Amino acid sequence: MTIQHKLITGADLHEPKGVASAANKTVYVANGSGSGSWTKPHSEGNVYITFNASSPTYTQANTTSDVIVNPTFSSGLMDQFTLVSSPNARIRYDGSVTKTINIIMTTSCKQASGSAKDVEYALFKNGTEITGSRVIRTMSTGSWGSLATAAATTMSTNDYIELKSKTSASATVEYAALILKVSGNV
Repeated sequence: MTIQHKLITGADLHEPKGVASAANKTVYVANGSGSGSWTKPHSEGNVYITFNASSPTYTQANTTSDVIVNPTFSSGLMDQFTLVSSPNARIRYDGSVTKTINIIMTTSCKQASGSAKDVEYALFKNGTEITGSRVIRTMSTGSWGSLATAAATTMSTNDYIELKSKTSASATVEYAALILKVSGNV
């Protein structure tokens, strides 16, 4: 005799297959091919440089070409992400399920010396600029200014995010603060 699941009640109800070996706080995600896996529904990574406006923690020489912003980040909450320092400052996704990721970058910076320059920042995934993430502001000597950008993308295992910047002419940029946060859901 065949029993349809929708007719099962009370004590005959059961948990989904694989629940006995599923990690705490995971959900089952179907793969569209009749199977799936248990995964954490949310992932997050947060890195920063310690705020210091009197003696900036990070200084970078910039040119008219994009260069990787490469400070020694401290990491906050890291859940399915890893802060990587070699070859550059990166946030790498270590989860096993492709996720939609939101990225936010904020910074307070100024030019060390010289005439005003335009500074641009953009977010990069696996070395390729994320369309729509580039921002610009005019930076002057001795005047702190803030800048932020955000983007969304998908990430799979070992994908990484980097931040790059460039200036309209050679300049040294001093940072009082820099925060890079990634978070995502299945």
